[in-house]
Amino acid sequence: MINKTYFPADRSNIDSFYVMDLLYSANKLEANGKKIFHLELGEPQPATPLKVLRESSRLSNLKLPGYTPSNGIEILRKKIADYYNSRYSLKIKDDQIFVTTGSSGAFLLTFLVCFEPGSRVAIFNPVYPAYRNILKCLNIEVVEIFPNKKSIDKIDPYLISREKVDGLIISNPNNPNGQKYSKNELRFIYEHCRKNNVILISDEIYHGIEYEKKTYSMLNFGKQTIVVNSFSKYFCMPGWRLGWVIIPKPLRDNFLKLSQNLFISSGNIAQYSALKVFECLKELNDLVKIYQSTRNQVDQILNKIPVIDFNKPEGSFYFYIDIKKTNLDSFEFVNKLMHETGVVLTPGIDFDKKNGKSTVRLSFSSKQDIVLEATEILYDWFKKNY
Repeated sequence: MINKTYFPADRSNIDSFYVMDLLYSANKLEANGKKIFHLELGEPQPATPLKVLRESSRLSNLKLPGYTPSNGIEILRKKIADYYNSRYSLKIKDDQIFVTTGSSGAFLLTFLVCFEPGSRVAIFNPVYPAYRNILKCLNIEVVEIFPNKKSIDKIDPYLISREKVDGLIISNPNNPNGQKYSKNELRFIYEHCRKNNVILISDEIYHGIEYEKKTYSMLNFGKQTIVVNSFSKYFCMPGWRLGWVIIPKPLRDNFLKLSQNLFISSGNIAQYSALKVFECLKELNDLVKIYQSTRNQVDQILNKIPVIDFNKPEGSFYFYIDIKKTNLDSFEFVNKLMHETGVVLTPGIDFDKKNGKSTVRLSFSSKQDIVLEATEILYDWFKKNY
């Protein structure tokens, strides 16, 4: 007899992050000797700056206090504040900054502090799926804003004016399509939210990975916003589980109480090591130049494939590709491609529940020679099959 006490709660029944299932399948093929090109993961090159690694090694031999303040060590919060002053000409007080267990910790704290169960929070598709899934497990209603049918790989931010919501989450530059909002679009979003009492959350985790022109922080348009960022992407510290969130002053006390109870603190060695990354900005910017070169060469190859549509990414390190002319479902497409060529892409269903069966994401964050070899194989496969 099954004890129903141990049935999972409905709110825990969220969607899988399908790219992780795909990674499992790809790794099995790889273990059996097939050459695999991993273009499915949104992970920067294994290029954590040497200064950070050396500092981590040094710190591991010291007897650092295990726990740190729940909002992060003060010296790191001050470094982040200085970074915003230097990059964005913004004066942020360090007590508005919370160092978190990755950006995921920042999102969980933000959603808990800002929204009651039943609140309505809007997201633009295509979108990073964790927003949708974390909101759902907190019993917050997700309002999905979908793109125009003729351009399913591009967000129209002005569509927010049609919705009555309590909150809005944007990602700039966006994952998965690399879209970067213009200054006018950002100003429109900020003013719309301010005038309509909509809590605005700006995910800026891909800031720094921008091409041609830098983007603006939402804080450049006013103080009535919450900004989330992380050391994982531009700062090349994935897996260190270190992020931050900048919040308006009225939220500080509840942020602190929740952080104390949910996380206690972020890792001590990760925080102290991250101090060194701010000495490595030239090195990090040089890596962005490599991403840009890779992007340009991938764009040239993909443009030779007539049965796909896409926009050239302006930031992050992804191409988001419309494959509906192939007449293949995105799951079928990525599995066929993976087994026949070893090239692994991400099915778009992770990012858009309505249009994602017609899209795939290609990550160009790996080493340039690997990405270009894989893209040429992809081109040859299309040429052979279409």
